[in-house]
Amino acid sequence: MRVVSLVAHVPYSGIPHAGGQYALAHLRVLRGRGHEVTVIAPDWRGNGDNARLLREELGVDVIVCSPRASGRVADWWDTQQIRLFPVRPPRRFRRAVLDSPPAGSALSRAELIDAQWSEMGWLALHARTIRPGVRRVVTAHDVIAQTYDRVLARTVRGTPARLLGRWRRWSVARDEGRLYREMDAVVVFSEKDARYVSALSRDAARTVVLRPPFDGGVRASDPAPPDGPPTVLFVGAFFRDVNAQAAEWLIDEILPLVRAARPDVRFLLGGAGPTARMEEAAARDPLLEVTGEVPSLDPSYAEATVVVVPLRMGAGLKFKTVEAMMRGIPVVSTSVGAEGLVEEGETGGLTVQDDAPGMAAALLRVLEDPPAAWREAAAGREWARSVFSSETFPARLEDALLGDGVLR
Repeated sequence: MRVVSLVAHVPYSGIPHAGGQYALAHLRVLRGRGHEVTVIAPDWRGNGDNARLLREELGVDVIVCSPRASGRVADWWDTQQIRLFPVRPPRRFRRAVLDSPPAGSALSRAELIDAQWSEMGWLALHARTIRPGVRRVVTAHDVIAQTYDRVLARTVRGTPARLLGRWRRWSVARDEGRLYREMDAVVVFSEKDARYVSALSRDAARTVVLRPPFDGGVRASDPAPPDGPPTVLFVGAFFRDVNAQAAEWLIDEILPLVRAARPDVRFLLGGAGPTARMEEAAARDPLLEVTGEVPSLDPSYAEATVVVVPLRMGAGLKFKTVEAMMRGIPVVSTSVGAEGLVEEGETGGLTVQDDAPGMAAALLRVLEDPPAAWREAAAGREWARSVFSSETFPARLEDALLGDGVLR
């Protein structure tokens, strides 16, 4: 089958964020099952360089579409469009894809248009003018309206920022609702997101829950906490605002409360793109380490007594929480970091708190008796490994994309 995948980020082995890692697993399955895959992406965020890596790894055709306009004025105008219409890619990048002869040729022959991220789903809305009747499926890595609900809730009433926030929330709900209604299927990663998509689109029939694969790249941890100093681990792509804000909250408010009771506790922040504030804090504190981008986070997980997920913004299933659970490591998370997991399965070893004192107290409980906390986390590990299995993912993905077995 001829599949065209519209992607916001061209994935490659080692891409330092969870969405890209999922997109790569998704493409690997399609290629591994013998489908003809063409990847189309706007020329932004390093996609030009990443396309070479993906071609070398999977042997797929990757078309990166460059806009005609460029420069500071074009970048400024992109920013204004994103501020007002967050679901829609900036117009010059939409036109770059839809007016590209190579992209148009690929779309005109497609039997399935597979959009990764809601922003690319917006492009898929217009693809039927090129290929009437083609099946279109969007994988909503995040339901964007949830993020703007949270932004609005934190914005001071009666301010210009509040007015902008109300507009953006309305704009996102309108655009996501239209997008989800017009797709043949909307793939999400949790039942919670499925309910949210159904509410926005006013149609539950098109929504499919697909648990992403994790255990293919996750080594089983020992059933006991590691030797060495007690270590709290937070992993993330820190060039993303939601992760950077969470890391700085951890450093500013949670770490001091933990250290007041346990001065020996080490904090490890693993992942690409740390902020200057994170690096400055690590330079002052010998028990705070910031790794920066590394080939693998396995060594960091191997040192972790407990994983913390202090996210307060963002939406969707948090891959970092699932990965820690699959390794059998106790997790202390906010509600945002645990969404899509709480009340959807066995969450042994996962503790949810939403303020700094609660997070610190939960971390200290794990650190007080790590063996007991790890025994409790074992049940969560077995549930996560059964639900997020890479062995069943290929068949589950094909069912999600077409549901009627046509891809098989």
